[in-house]
Amino acid sequence: MSRLLLACVFSLLSVLGIAGVASAQEAANTPVAAAQQTTVNPAPDVNAPQAPSPETREETKRKLTIGGIAVLLFVLVYYRNKKRWAKWRKERAAKKG
Repeated sequence: MSRLLLACVFSLLSVLGIAGVASAQEAANTPVAAAQQTTVNPAPDVNAPQAPSPETREETKRKLTIGGIAVLLFVLVYYRNKKRWAKWRKERAAKKG
């Protein structure tokens, strides 16, 4: 059971790592503005966005879909290898005994 938990945690971290790399690449591609002196406005913005834009939602949806596919593939490979190792151990035990 702990191996399965470890595999799930590893796959989750992998998905988050891929998403982090993608967002870091996007941030690297954005132009850097020249340093300018700005004024501080203590009042909150009246027209602050309350929901993410449709582009952001679509991008998030795409990242989650890719992450879900990656986790599914990881689980399939994990169980395939688990069966292979079980078969190999059984054959090895039969040869020894």
